[in-house]
Amino acid sequence: MIMKVSTTHTTLLVVALSMLFNAAYGQVYKYKDEQGKWHFSDKKPSQGKIPVQTLNLKPALITTKTKPFLTVKYANGHLHYTAHNPLLIPSQGFLYDIETNNKITSTIIPPLSTKILFSQQNSRIKRDVHFRYVIGDPNAQPDNALILPPFSNYKPMRISQSFNGRFSHRSPSSQYAVDIGMLVGTKITAVREGVVIRTRDNYVLAGTSSPYFLDKANLVEVLHDDGTYALYGHLLLGGIKVKAGDKVTAGQVIGLSGNTGYSTGPHLHFAILYNDNGQRRSVPFKFLQPENKQVTPQKGDWLMPYLPD
Repeated sequence: MIMKVSTTHTTLLVVALSMLFNAAYGQVYKYKDEQGKWHFSDKKPSQGKIPVQTLNLKPALITTKTKPFLTVKYANGHLHYTAHNPLLIPSQGFLYDIETNNKITSTIIPPLSTKILFSQQNSRIKRDVHFRYVIGDPNAQPDNALILPPFSNYKPMRISQSFNGRFSHRSPSSQYAVDIGMLVGTKITAVREGVVIRTRDNYVLAGTSSPYFLDKANLVEVLHDDGTYALYGHLLLGGIKVKAGDKVTAGQVIGLSGNTGYSTGPHLHFAILYNDNGQRRSVPFKFLQPENKQVTPQKGDWLMPYLPD
């Protein structure tokens, strides 16, 4: 994530931000089907005679801080560029000079703490910088432990997208992610024990027509003993069963599946992530299956719940 701080070209910056926000607006259609159920979608209904309301959504400009961020304040003759980490996991913060693109500094920010990255002496003029962060300890070493499937319902679930999936699993942080198709309201369970470090339970809508939807998935993140953390995404609004700081065991229900954020249909997005020396990366994994089989997820495969003997 990047945060820019600049004291020049203020008017142009405001205009640019306005254009960016306008481009990220989401247009959603609200309508009631023949059974009387309400739907919210970025696509119009196929039946042309159904009354449809159009909602133009704007991204929230003020939100609760659930990710590291930078502040710049003047005190005692210095401008202090301070990184804040509101999470229950260490984060690595980076500060860069915009003009030269050189790194000014980087540091580990402990959980629930702040740390001054850089102090500028004898000047009130802010330096043009950008701030980047990566969640997790850069010294984490994934242990590649076997994990349970992220559900316990007594029926198989189909993998709709797996490692290196063409639709959206192409970046380092999603290369080794899986999407598992499932009905809305399916119980989602922790794949291994850990501590909940972040939840998001603010959104009801889904779509792919606008950048608006990219960061609108409800989620749970769970930190593991090896420094990795699991991401459970696209959860149902109001369906999250845990909160930050909770200890969870393997197989414990942590939420309900849904269809929120950048999504084409009801499913669970699952990945194991870590800080690889300043780069957010996903980790390949295998699921435990009946009779203690170890399975690498493949698109089109049916995943069974793990039922220990």
